[in-house]
Amino acid sequence: MPVAATPDTPSSSSLSARLAEPLSSTDELLDLLLPPLQSLSLLSDRPSLAQRPARLPFTFQAERFARRPLGLVQKVLVEKVWPEWEGALVAEEGAAGLVVFERFFVPPPTAFASTSSDASSNGAAVAISAYSVLSSVLSSKTVSALPPRSVEIALDLLAKLSSTFNIEELYLTTVGSSGSGKNVDTAEPEEEGSFADPAAISRWETTQRVLLGVPTRAANAWGVMQGKGKKVAREFPQELHPDSFMTASARSLANLVWRLANDPTIPVSRSALSSSLPSLTSGSTLDVLLSLVIPRLLPPETFPAPADILLRRQRHIDIWRAVTDELSERDLQRFMRAIVVLMTQKLRSKAGGTVLQQARAAAFVLDSFFGALDPANKATWKPALAVFFDVRGSFDNDLTPLLAVSWAAETAARIELLKEVLKVWGNAEEIRAGLDSRRLYLTTLVLTFLVSLPPLQPDLVTLSRSPNFLSAVSTHLSLVAPLQRLLGMLVAEIVSQRTVDPKGELKPLDFGAEIWAGDSSEKRTTRQLRGVLAQVETAAAGQVEGWQHVLRRLSSTETHPPQAPAPLVNRAPLKPTSVEEPPVQPANPKRPMISIIGDGDSDDDFEPLPLPPGPSEATLEALASDDPALYHSAFPSQQAATAGPAGGASHTRKRGKLRPPVYIPELVAYLKGEDPQGAKEEADGEAERVEMGLKEGEALVRRKAGWGGELRENAVDLAFALMGLHNKFELDDFEQQKQAILVALLVACPTEVAPAVIEQCFTNSYSLTQRHVLLAALALAARELAGLPTPTSAPKSRIADRDEQFPSKRLPPQLHRRLASASTESDGPVEALSANLTRMALSGAREDAETSLPEAAREKLLKVRGTTRRSARLDLAQDTSSTPTFASIAAESFILPLINRFWLYLRDTATSSLAGRQTQSVGPYAGGTPALMLLEPMLLAKFLATLAVLVHAARHWPAFLAVIVPETLAFVLAIKPAQPFAVASARAVEEDAGLDTDLVVSSALELVLVALDATVQLDGGKTLMSSSAANGEGGAIVADVKDWAEEVFEREERRGGQVGVGRPGRAAAGVLLRVDEIVGRWRVAVGW
Repeated sequence: MPVAATPDTPSSSSLSARLAEPLSSTDELLDLLLPPLQSLSLLSDRPSLAQRPARLPFTFQAERFARRPLGLVQKVLVEKVWPEWEGALVAEEGAAGLVVFERFFVPPPTAFASTSSDASSNGAAVAISAYSVLSSVLSSKTVSALPPRSVEIALDLLAKLSSTFNIEELYLTTVGSSGSGKNVDTAEPEEEGSFADPAAISRWETTQRVLLGVPTRAANAWGVMQGKGKKVAREFPQELHPDSFMTASARSLANLVWRLANDPTIPVSRSALSSSLPSLTSGSTLDVLLSLVIPRLLPPETFPAPADILLRRQRHIDIWRAVTDELSERDLQRFMRAIVVLMTQKLRSKAGGTVLQQARAAAFVLDSFFGALDPANKATWKPALAVFFDVRGSFDNDLTPLLAVSWAAETAARIELLKEVLKVWGNAEEIRAGLDSRRLYLTTLVLTFLVSLPPLQPDLVTLSRSPNFLSAVSTHLSLVAPLQRLLGMLVAEIVSQRTVDPKGELKPLDFGAEIWAGDSSEKRTTRQLRGVLAQVETAAAGQVEGWQHVLRRLSSTETHPPQAPAPLVNRAPLKPTSVEEPPVQPANPKRPMISIIGDGDSDDDFEPLPLPPGPSEATLEALASDDPALYHSAFPSQQAATAGPAGGASHTRKRGKLRPPVYIPELVAYLKGEDPQGAKEEADGEAERVEMGLKEGEALVRRKAGWGGELRENAVDLAFALMGLHNKFELDDFEQQKQAILVALLVACPTEVAPAVIEQCFTNSYSLTQRHVLLAALALAARELAGLPTPTSAPKSRIADRDEQFPSKRLPPQLHRRLASASTESDGPVEALSANLTRMALSGAREDAETSLPEAAREKLLKVRGTTRRSARLDLAQDTSSTPTFASIAAESFILPLINRFWLYLRDTATSSLAGRQTQSVGPYAGGTPALMLLEPMLLAKFLATLAVLVHAARHWPAFLAVIVPETLAFVLAIKPAQPFAVASARAVEEDAGLDTDLVVSSALELVLVALDATVQLDGGKTLMSSSAANGEGGAIVADVKDWAEEVFEREERRGGQVGVGRPGRAAAGVLLRVDEIVGRWRVAVGW
């Protein structure tokens, strides 16, 4: 039995040094090697060696030995001891003597039978260390200095190791043995790291990278040896050929996922499993992977089936979907394309069956790997579109379109796919320049989706009437190429037949049978396409049967190239000859394969880079000074560091071409039309810089967000440059690009930029359009910070464009200004958001009232029609950000500063108005001052809509009910525009003051409705009523809101008559319902 080490015996840390020294006999060698193997339990299948006493016994701590000394021992064994002593060891101990060497690299299979035993842990440590050591031995920098026998041993050991310890065993002994039994089926994605040891994940990632790089490293070492003229007696191991090695790895991965599906106690790390997948997408490797996975995905042939079999199958599918969901978009697209290409080729050549059965079979495989093809499945939707529309793709024109239709099983998904296909199919440049094969493929996609939808489907009818579709058909008909012209006619005819009611007044388009008759290849192609569409239309009415038999037949007829037999674990490497043969120089030495340098390679031969020069004496003196100004002057600012001599050549132009801005100070200079280095710019150069800054600004700001302090230090400067920017160069999409940059800046630096933007909203330096941009940016940034979706900006009104081109068609100036601005601004993103929030609040108030207030169901009380149906809840955005959440900064950075600035603005306005009464009025504003621009009804309505969006986005702030809601209601009540008041009286002309008042009243009531709806949803109005009672107001705020809403609603009823209430009346009705609900619930509690 092993005993404690004595001072004269070697310890584990000195074992490698002792092995490197000259040894006297094989007994001395075995006395050094056997104790570690016995301590690691690696000789359990060799009783004679496991029980053999050692003359120099000493104990080992297995975990400590496996961390560092084991690698040193392995290295000295393969480079020195094994080549030198194997002949003597075989002569004295027989072939079993070499097992002692081998077990330091390749543990027995029994070492991986369990994922929790000590033997398994020790065996995994030995195998993981062996991969690393053997790969480093075969590095191109060290392999040329090794004897040929060491290279043979290393290659042979890697071949054996890949057969016994591959991806499956590596995962089970690292990640699989570190968890607490949680599974991907129950763990949320963000919680995945909580059940796996980070050290185990790191060990998995490092070893897997080494493992998958073994074929390249082995081939490079073999090439180096051949190139150096060193004769290697052995042939290159078949197991290390790239195809064979990757095939074995694919088998191991497929078996691992199947085992995880069968044993829920083993933790599933999605990121760990997905990291192996991109390396296994080549043709032959993927073929093997699918041949193993597909039979396990198929449902059982006989029913009823045991529940454990069904659960295992479903868990197997869920794991594959979770694994592919972790892939990057590029890797997911590659993997998806490889499956589509391979499945279409195999199904068309081997599986048999109809094309519909083949398409359904391929769609089942894609659905099992990636989930449903649906816009809601965002991880799959975009890569799938890229795969099906790939210009380089050589897909089957019959099978691939049917595959896409079968995969998109839902009608809504097919409609969205049809819209995307029509965008590509109807592109004018694509129509004129596309190859015949691609045009045929795209047309087949379009027609396949068309016939899979029911006739007279509303969305299909809308698409058939769209200008883009009609223009695309016209472009096809104008071409000379017969195939493309016939394809355009075919699409037009089929679309007409499926979107026009034959019993109606209009008749479907019909070119006649003579058009399609003929022996030309183009007409034969169109007739064949009609036949495929007829099958699709027939199958659309019912389910496709027999596709499972097609997949089973495909799996049963799989033929793979014969694999080399896996070497036995205990088979000894080839013995070297007793006489060293001189190196033979080949006639034409082979060049080594390209070496892929991994993390294990070192650059010891390289000289270190020179260190940068130290700081100057002036810098050191400044740093030691107490004067802060001197300290800051010691280091130049970023602007000074990049600036060149004034008037010199610009560093941002190369051969006259302007490069995009790289730093935030450069972007600020671009937006000002200036050169960052101070070089003079012509007018054209200024316009080019502004256009480049607007084009690249948003992407630059989002890239810089969260990285260093560059953006935060220059955020306010950039904000002021954006806010003061005018479209003096008449650039396209000027306002949209400017607003996008401002939104990105507000999202990245909200606490710095939002107060500055709010302050500038109330100054006299900006036009009406600029203020609209500032308010819209605040609202959209708040939505993005709150994790809520944001609508895209509305395009500029085409009517306004036509009016600018034809002044003779303009209305009288005042009316034209009002209606044109309404047409361009009323459909903006802020108005769209506010209207959506109002619809949600109205529908929610109506549904709640119909269950609690019987009289609320009467039509006379509320003339709110079905157009206000309850909208779906807004989905939370999936993007995460390092910036603070909107709920944490909403009050101090957005809402309260906006309200307080408005009060200051009204105070200053009132002061200036009083002073202006003593002077003669000039211009259209009272008092002869332009200070009342914010009180313009259009802008004031925009301000209130912005505040409504901010209040809705801040509802998850803990003090929302106690602070924001009372402040908002008090603010609206203070300015409540129930009838024309100072806002309207400030205008010189009042003939349409009613229209202005309706707009402002509607926006104010909608703001109140949003606040009350949030109050009801969060606590039923308890905090609002309690705070009013605690302040001695006895629910005064709620009472004032109710009185105002009743006044507005009654006025709207009197004015509307039989037509119904307008927008102010609908908002007032919603407010009344919410107030009644709050009062009815808490009236007794607050004594009101």
